[in-house]
Amino acid sequence: MLNKVYRYYHTIRHLKFIQVRYQLWYRLRKKIFPLNYKRPDSVPEFQKITLEPFPNQHTHYSRSNTFRFLNIEHSFQKVIDWNIMEYGKLWCYHLNYFDYLHQKNLEERIGFHLIDSFLQIPEQRKEGLEPYPISLRTINWIKFLSKTDTYPDNIVSHLYEQYKILIHNIEYHLLANHLLENGFSILFGAVFFQDKKLNSLAKEIMIEQLEEQILKDGAHYELSPMYHLIILQRSLDAYNLLSNNIHSLYEVKDKLETVIPKMLGWLKSMQFSNGELPNVNDSVEGQSLSSSEIIDYAKTLGFKINKSILSESGYRKLSNNNIELICDVGHIGPNYQPGHAHSDTLSFILYYNGKPYIVDRGISTYEKNKIRAEQRKTASHNTVVVMNEEQSDVWGGFRVGKRASCFIEVDKPLKLKANHDGFKNIGVSHSRDWSLKNNSIVITDELIGSQNEAKAYLHFHPDIVLTLMDSNKLQANDLIIEFESVQLLKLKTSEYDYCLGFNKVIKASLLVIIFKKELKTVIYQ
Repeated sequence: MLNKVYRYYHTIRHLKFIQVRYQLWYRLRKKIFPLNYKRPDSVPEFQKITLEPFPNQHTHYSRSNTFRFLNIEHSFQKVIDWNIMEYGKLWCYHLNYFDYLHQKNLEERIGFHLIDSFLQIPEQRKEGLEPYPISLRTINWIKFLSKTDTYPDNIVSHLYEQYKILIHNIEYHLLANHLLENGFSILFGAVFFQDKKLNSLAKEIMIEQLEEQILKDGAHYELSPMYHLIILQRSLDAYNLLSNNIHSLYEVKDKLETVIPKMLGWLKSMQFSNGELPNVNDSVEGQSLSSSEIIDYAKTLGFKINKSILSESGYRKLSNNNIELICDVGHIGPNYQPGHAHSDTLSFILYYNGKPYIVDRGISTYEKNKIRAEQRKTASHNTVVVMNEEQSDVWGGFRVGKRASCFIEVDKPLKLKANHDGFKNIGVSHSRDWSLKNNSIVITDELIGSQNEAKAYLHFHPDIVLTLMDSNKLQANDLIIEFESVQLLKLKTSEYDYCLGFNKVIKASLLVIIFKKELKTVIYQ
């Protein structure tokens, strides 16, 4: 009981007042005033939208009523069930986003047919009328109408009705990327309908949230490259909209012109030489467009791409010759909405000769189950666990209780040292030092205040084959990894599930180094 109270205390104490206020209000209102979708009587005034060409989305619609999301395909036999929950809420959300309107070679008639299917009984679209899918769908519909230069009365009128629902259900209870997505959608609605209320809300949300959510080094503050790409694409779409249409949202356009180059800079700095991004926190392939597609889109809109200096995001990149390291020396963030954070302080990723060697495993589900719990835990990252203690208490799918704080001691191009207090409950401090010397990497872990057994974890890419050479040495393809410790106990090899996408994993090698007090890891050719 006390542990549960402790967990809830450390989870709730970081929330903003506005989150608590709207959580209570929305739950109360739902019971007293259930959602009432009103079929629109008339077509509101609107302006036709002009947009520069934007990138195609992934292919999700393949043939008659067949969709594939999260690596799961489903064919609806007669009528599309827009509330389908057979594969979880996220699959249903994707069905309601309508991203597939912008996949390559989708026929216009099919796009309009799918929209008409949704509008047959719109008041029964329980999942689709939640604010997040409304936000993404309204943007996709407006972009589709613009691309086809066709504006059917029923679609336009229902768009306006969805905006009326959205503005009364803005996700102030969640904040973070959800609120920003609400803002992007309202921005599109404001320009499309030239509506004063939408205009005022768009200005308020966009300026405030872009200022807060985009950090000084250009990272989106949820510290997930996947969400960074999604928010960056949405920012580019918003800039595209404001650059080519009549509006009065000049301050929003100015803010986008400020944050987009910073976001592009962070993206460029986080890329490995082969163009890949680390799958840190809630990140995995297939959910966003690739970084190259986003960069190409930015260039067509006139943006130049220059690397940023990694700072506030807590990531650092060390590189020398053929070695590339990305290290996590930041805090869990944002404090009041860490739903996409993992317990991964002092973890790192290694690429050698442009190929992944030591990797973050990524994620394969958003369902609140054992798999997601495991994928967020400390032992699922390339860092150290002491006495089975979690650095940060990740729980409930998208919750974090007590959390580690990280402190940087040395921050140089070829040397980085930091420590965290995530084990303070057991009186232990963990520090890690990364040093690049010629063609080698030296990693030193020190546990202060502990005489107990600790475990360091290394997750290897599926292409890497491990061969034990000695009791303290192994070969990983082209690299040798050697361990030194006064009290090195043993090396254990096993397997883990490396995530290729949602609901798609492959076995890969895991190395566990059991040691006490101090561990020196040397990686060389």
